[in-house]
Amino acid sequence: MSPTPDDLGPVEAFLEERLGLSRASLHLGADLEAVLRERARARGFADLGGYRRALDDRELARDELQVLAGRLTVGETYFFREWQQFEACAEIAVPERLTARPDGAPVTVLSAGCASGEEAYTLAIALQAAHPGLLPRRIRIVGVDVNPGAVEKARRARYSEWTLRAVPNDIRSRFFVRAGGGVALRKEIAGLVEFQVRNLLEDDPAFWRPGAFDAIFCRNVLMYFAPHKMAEVLDRFASALAPRGFLFLSSSESLRAASGSFDVAHTHGIFYYRRSGAPPRRPPADAARAGAWFASIHASSARVAEVVQRASPPPQRDGPAPQRGAPPRQRDAGAARERPSTRPLAAAELAAIDRALQLIGAERFADAMAALAALPERTASSARVELLRAVIHCQEGDLAGAARACQRALDAGDSGAAHYVLGLCQEQAGDAARAAQHYRAAATSDPSFAMPHLRLGLLAKRAGDLATARDELGRAAALLVSEQQERLVLFGGGFPRSTLIGLCNAELEARGGRPG
Repeated sequence: MSPTPDDLGPVEAFLEERLGLSRASLHLGADLEAVLRERARARGFADLGGYRRALDDRELARDELQVLAGRLTVGETYFFREWQQFEACAEIAVPERLTARPDGAPVTVLSAGCASGEEAYTLAIALQAAHPGLLPRRIRIVGVDVNPGAVEKARRARYSEWTLRAVPNDIRSRFFVRAGGGVALRKEIAGLVEFQVRNLLEDDPAFWRPGAFDAIFCRNVLMYFAPHKMAEVLDRFASALAPRGFLFLSSSESLRAASGSFDVAHTHGIFYYRRSGAPPRRPPADAARAGAWFASIHASSARVAEVVQRASPPPQRDGPAPQRGAPPRQRDAGAARERPSTRPLAAAELAAIDRALQLIGAERFADAMAALAALPERTASSARVELLRAVIHCQEGDLAGAARACQRALDAGDSGAAHYVLGLCQEQAGDAARAAQHYRAAATSDPSFAMPHLRLGLLAKRAGDLATARDELGRAAALLVSEQQERLVLFGGGFPRSTLIGLCNAELEARGGRPG
């Protein structure tokens, strides 16, 4: 059937091809049809068919894509978002790449999809503090985004107070100044980043030349792309990265099977990627000096932790207080609200839940939440569905929302996975002790659940408790062999069973344990 003059499909296909955004992502923010009709009228066309045909003109398409990118792309971010990645870049990536470029050529870090510049400037702050005097002569930072308005805002380097919500006070005073009703980067920092308007899908042999970049940050960008466009961008990144170069995605993204050009790496409690190739060089002996500066970042999470603690106190009951480090006690059954009936689910309800699981696995969290919202009320309040909601909230960074959904899941009879998500919330909020309490509760509730032991092992490793780390990681490796597939989808961070087992075994071997 031929498209009608008002059919959105041809324009959606054009935008997917040129901007990379999946058709679902095109509808996440602004009213796509209203935006396109507005642009059609601005160009003198009465319908979308005429507008689409006009987009075949190269110059007009270039101008329209810049306008549409500003209307349709998601640009909300803040300074030091997922700060562990900046720590890994400063302590692992940059020292190693400085060693790999002995000829004096600068180490270049790309912020791809930089939006209004918070990520790129966080890199400048982190790297200037960890490696003083090396920017911009030996370390170069480049930020690119398809949205000209966002790039212009980045160049102005002026922001609201809200974007500094994860920045400690000493870092604020050192690198920011008051500017009207907000804040501005100090000029000496703002001048360390080069910004360009650039579409990740447009070829430029000079910019994307082989080995041009030592590390690429591309966070919360590819999750909005159509799969084949994501693969195209990843191929471009792989070609432009130096051998064993670094790729940082957000914690809610993973490569899965999208590219075979990268290996998984794990340090600082996070996963990131290395371009496949020869073994990496060892960082210089003094690379650890960068770590001292990052200690101040840890304290800034207390503000977030306070919010989560109010929303997700460990379950309590009357009686003596638990010993320090003991798992949270389970509440009496009578303290919980009346649990929904355990009637068998209809085929359509099961299909909707399975669909939500698939969407979560594909990191399409808004679509997954919409699928759950369409369920009947008595199914929507079940423990399984509340747990899925908690996972989605956690992945989106809504820790308080995740904690509330976990509590509803526990009220409805969840067997322990909700405690695991509460542990993730507390860990993201910077409270390792409360996170460990919830992980222990999850492991106690279901002794076959592998993931709590994995998290407990990593927490113990960070705390320097190597005996506990070996014990917990050994248990995790053994249990992961038979871990439920649904749990791997929900809690595996996008990594397959074999990768998670390999992580446990690598950590065990590094700490003198015996891998399974």
